[in-house]
Amino acid sequence: MDDSYFGRITIGTPPQEFLVLFDSGSSNLWVPVAPCSSADVACQNHHAYDPTASSTYVANGEPFAIQYGTGSLTGYLLQDTVTVEGLTIQNQVFAGATNEPGNTFTDAPFDGILGMGFANIAQDNVVPPFYNMYSQGLVDANMFSFYLTRDGSSQNGGELILGGVDPNHYTGEFTYVPVSQEGYWQFEITSGIVNGVSICDQCQGIADTGTSLIAVPDNQYENVQAAIGAVYDEDYNAYLLDCSSIDSLPVVTFTIGGTEFTVEGKDYVIQMDGMCSSAFETAGANFWILGDIFIGKYYTVFDLGNNRVGFADAK
Repeated sequence: MDDSYFGRITIGTPPQEFLVLFDSGSSNLWVPVAPCSSADVACQNHHAYDPTASSTYVANGEPFAIQYGTGSLTGYLLQDTVTVEGLTIQNQVFAGATNEPGNTFTDAPFDGILGMGFANIAQDNVVPPFYNMYSQGLVDANMFSFYLTRDGSSQNGGELILGGVDPNHYTGEFTYVPVSQEGYWQFEITSGIVNGVSICDQCQGIADTGTSLIAVPDNQYENVQAAIGAVYDEDYNAYLLDCSSIDSLPVVTFTIGGTEFTVEGKDYVIQMDGMCSSAFETAGANFWILGDIFIGKYYTVFDLGNNRVGFADAK
């Protein structure tokens, strides 16, 4: 299961390298900060930023706390140069994590998270890295886009294009839909249908690269599982599907911006250890979260300049 996509950034002078999850569902950059406390196993397991080793570090010290759908952390704010794909942002404020309780980040394949949501959901009113990237003239267009491979055997997990799109990774035209509420990359889904059953009527959705699966509004969760034929298994605490019927499972069709976008059985079945489970999870919210399963199928543009999201067939 390709359950997270991440890439390299550097912080400081000389550069200290980190792997970060590029997350369109949050808006802060954080990495662990040295020295790690003996209780912070997540910090010990990952690269930690050492402010004393950087000549461009500027002290800030304001306390920081953030809560994700899974996991939380606390720490304090710092300032330094941050380089992403060869583009060096000056004076970027970010968080150094000093406490990452629970297991969420302990074994994560990334060191930290680089949020790419709207500025108004950034903790402590910190300006997000991409905003600074654009205002400092590092990218031509105020947009970024994601191509995510769904091939688990591929060494290349995908591509983040800062300031544009990559025509090599999509076909046809983009369907654009306006952002309905700034914060997350939120928009209206006109309808959602599976097996003739309506699972969405003018509902809200967000495009979230930090979510692996597709998360369903709480009031539709059981309806969706029933419509695709998934059966709850108490032993596994999961909705299971028959592995031999993947090709004949019903298609889930979302209408967004006048275009139909389909998610088929091969897209929404998680195959692991000879079992097949549903990739629809509960959102814990009243909106849909179209995560990497959807973004992997549909190349996604996050257009900050025009306040819209665009989708095209990935290739």
